[in-house]
Amino acid sequence: MVLLTLDHSPGTIAQLSSSLQIPRQVASSTVARLMQFGLVEVRMAPTPVLTTSAVGHAFLRSDRALPERTTDREVGISIVYEKVGQSILRNRDVKTIPLTRLPSSAQAVGFPASDLPETDDTMAGRVASYMARSLRAGEWLRGVQAISSVIEQRYLELNLDDVRNGVFPEGTTDLLVEALKTTIKTGVLPQVSIPPPDSPPSARIAFESDQLIVGAEEHLKAFERLVAAARSDVFLLSTFVAEQADAKGQEHRERIWRALEEAISRGVRCHLFYGTVLDDKAKNAIAMQELSKRLSAVRAAAGFVLVQRDSVRSHVKIAAADDGRGGAAVLFGSCNWLQSPFSSVEMSVELRDNHGAAIGLDVLRSIVSNLASASRSAEVLHFMASDLRRRGSFLAPAAQAVEGSRAELTVVYADDHEQLLRAAAHSAKHRFVCCTNKVGANMVPALFNPAEVAGRRIEDARVYFSRYTGPTKRRHVVKHRERLHDIVELIPSREPQLHAKFLAWDDDDVIISSMNWGSQSGLSGNRLDEIGLHLKGPGLAIALLERFKALLKD
Repeated sequence: MVLLTLDHSPGTIAQLSSSLQIPRQVASSTVARLMQFGLVEVRMAPTPVLTTSAVGHAFLRSDRALPERTTDREVGISIVYEKVGQSILRNRDVKTIPLTRLPSSAQAVGFPASDLPETDDTMAGRVASYMARSLRAGEWLRGVQAISSVIEQRYLELNLDDVRNGVFPEGTTDLLVEALKTTIKTGVLPQVSIPPPDSPPSARIAFESDQLIVGAEEHLKAFERLVAAARSDVFLLSTFVAEQADAKGQEHRERIWRALEEAISRGVRCHLFYGTVLDDKAKNAIAMQELSKRLSAVRAAAGFVLVQRDSVRSHVKIAAADDGRGGAAVLFGSCNWLQSPFSSVEMSVELRDNHGAAIGLDVLRSIVSNLASASRSAEVLHFMASDLRRRGSFLAPAAQAVEGSRAELTVVYADDHEQLLRAAAHSAKHRFVCCTNKVGANMVPALFNPAEVAGRRIEDARVYFSRYTGPTKRRHVVKHRERLHDIVELIPSREPQLHAKFLAWDDDDVIISSMNWGSQSGLSGNRLDEIGLHLKGPGLAIALLERFKALLKD
C-alpha cells in the first residue's frame, strides 16, 4: 500500500502516515526499505517529496512480489578440494592424511611443483560452489567468512574396493570416478588435472556515455561524488602513494584527502591499498603510513582506517564505494588516486549498474585477497558484491522496462590485452585508435605492428603517447613515424601529458585499461597485474574520442 500510495500521490512521511493511518515509524521504515531496492526516491522540485522511481513505477505493473525481509544464517563448513577430478567434498565425509604421515605401503598422487597455492579467495569460491547445491528453498549465499580459515595440503584417502563397489563421497565428480576406474584397470595412478581457465566475467549493464570519465578535473569530481555518497565503505587501490610533503599537485590531492576525512567523520570505513613492487626504499609504504596517521586523527574510534602497508602487486587502479542507497559505484582506469597530481589526461569507467559494480568489486577482492592482512576488506567486498547481485536480480525485469542505454561489459585480464588488440586491428572497419602513456622496447610487436595491420585496411589508424621508457628514445619512434607515414599516425603529446590507456575501434567498442599498451606485456602468470574493461555499446567509441580530442585541443 505504501508503494501504491506514493505512486498515486507523492508526499512526505507525515502525509503518508496520515493517508494510510499508520504510525510514522512504520511509514519511515517501510520507505527506507523500498528506497534500498530503488523503488522509491526523493523528488526535489517544486518541493521535496517521496515518490516512486521509474523502476518502482514499472515494478508496480510487473505483477511481481515485493522483496522479503532477510535474516542471515551462518553455517560452519570444512571442505576438501581434490585436484584429480576437481571434486569439492565435505571434510566430515572423507578421510585425509597429513603429508608427513603417508604409510609406506600407500601409493599417492602428489602435488605438482608448479601448482599455484590455494588462497582464502580461491577456497571461498570452492565453498560457494559446494553451498550452491545445499541451500534451503529461498536461501541464497550472501558471502563466505574466511577470517578463521586454515588451508592445509593433505592426501585424500580413497579405498579402491569402495570404488569397485561404486561407493563415493557426495560431491565426487565424474572425472574423478573415471580416473579411479582407469587406475583399477591399468594399475597406473591418475594424474592431477588442470581445470580450464575461467571465462572473463561479463554482463549486459545499464551504461551511459557520461560514465566514461575523461580528464583530470572530471576524475576529481567523480571521486568526490563517489566518496560523498558512501555510508559504509570506501576502497582505493592506487599503484603509488604520494608523501604528505609532496608539493606537486598538492592542491588537487588535498581534495582527495579531505573527501576521505569527511567520509571517516561520518563513520565510513576507508580501505586503502597500493600496488607497485618497485619500492626498494619502502617509499610508498611510508607514505601510506603517513596517510593513515592523518586519516586516523579524524576519528578516535578504531577500525575506520584500514590501511595496507604491503603491496598487492598489481598495476590496477580502482576507487569503489557503496552509494548509500543499497548500491555501489566503481571507478576503473588509469588514475593513481593516492598519488596523481591530476595534471595529465586520465581515463576511467564508472560502473553504477548493480551487476557491473559487483563485477568490479569481485576484481578488487581477487587482487587484495593475496594479502592475509586484508581478509576483513576482502570479506566486505564479497558481501557487497553478493548483495548487489541479489538486488540486481530482484529488480532486473522492472529495470529493463525503463532502461536507457545498455552495454556489454567484459573484464580483460593482463594476458588478454594483446589478443584483443590484434583482433580489433583485424576487425576494425573504419577506425582504430589507441592511447598509451609510454612507448618502450616492445612497442613495435605490441602496438605498432597491429596498428599497421589496421592502417593498411582502413583510413583512420592512430596511436597517441606521451613518454619514452627504457632504451627507447625519441629518434627510435621518429623512424617508425616515417616508416608508417600515411598508414598509422603516431601522435606524441607532451602537453597535455597523456596518462590514459585506452583502445577504441569503430563506433561502439572501447577498452579502458590500466596497461600501457606500448610498453608492457600482460603475463599469464599474473593475470591481475593489469585489468581492462571492454565496453560495447551504441556510440561509446565516438563519445570517448570526442571528449578526448576536446582535451587535446585545450
